[in-house]
Amino acid sequence: MCINKTDILISQELSVSDFLSLRRQVDFQPLSITQAENILKNTTYITAAYDGSKCIGLTRLLFDYGTDAYITDVIVHPEYQGYGIGKMLIKDVLLFIKEKSSPHTIVTCSLYANKGKEMFYEKLGFSRLPNEKYGGGMAIDL
Repeated sequence: MCINKTDILISQELSVSDFLSLRRQVDFQPLSITQAENILKNTTYITAAYDGSKCIGLTRLLFDYGTDAYITDVIVHPEYQGYGIGKMLIKDVLLFIKEKSSPHTIVTCSLYANKGKEMFYEKLGFSRLPNEKYGGGMAIDL
């Protein structure tokens, strides 16, 4: 497939059906329509990528507008992976955080990288954990 990145539209609009469809494309946990509606309603910022009318990627941000931000659901349709779409989405989210942050305040932006995708995020400035500043991070499935 030949992708012309100038044809890719970045938008903050994302329908429930596009959200659910992309999640299915990458085998993310299935959600009900109600769950998807609640997730999107409670997301601080959404960035979606479109090739024409086809939603080909998305990422969601949870942000307290203070010191902490969390990027979740970084999804690129399998047919469009490797063309810089994910990079475009992450850069848009990081720009939003910078624009909405108070001057002279450091915002820690974190995310979970899927296994094997760590280098993708490192190229965008993220650091692996643990490191000199942070411990290994913790998670619990409820």
